[in-house]
Amino acid sequence: MFAAVLFGMSWASSTAIASCVQTTIAERAALAEAVVYGTVTETRQTFAPASGVIRFRPERFLKGTLPGEVEVYLGPTKGGAITSVDYSAVIRGEAHTLYLKAAGNGAWQTPTCSGSHVGAPTTEEASFFGAGTAAPPAKPKDNTPLALGAIVIAAIALAGAVFARGQAGPSTLTTTSP
Repeated sequence: MFAAVLFGMSWASSTAIASCVQTTIAERAALAEAVVYGTVTETRQTFAPASGVIRFRPERFLKGTLPGEVEVYLGPTKGGAITSVDYSAVIRGEAHTLYLKAAGNGAWQTPTCSGSHVGAPTTEEASFFGAGTAAPPAKPKDNTPLALGAIVIAAIALAGAVFARGQAGPSTLTTTSP
């Protein structure tokens, strides 16, 4: 119980603790609101030294659910200062098992000490959580703004061509016969 309290304090604290207390899967699962396996779809890079932020598409829910692709802060500071317990998930397309807590505004967070790791659930996690449930397929992206932009560009090009033709005036061919 003492380890769980220390672990919970390190997860909720905005000050970094240099190393993580060893906890069991049951203890990590109890502290997480959701445990999911999925793929990093986007990473956010900033010029200022800040804790990482990714977009994450779940493929399998081991505990809880997510509403689809979500933003995940990789440390306890929610995109603030870098800490020694920021989780490292910065390769687009890489699979991870994440232990998540809600961070507000539909975002989630996972520091290193949460139990998150690269790859599929371990054998021990599979024994504890079971197979989990498959996430619904990702919704296709809404390309309406792109399609509307293409139509506007085409209309402007057509109007320009009609205008240019009108400026040239009608062409007349005269033929002379010998």
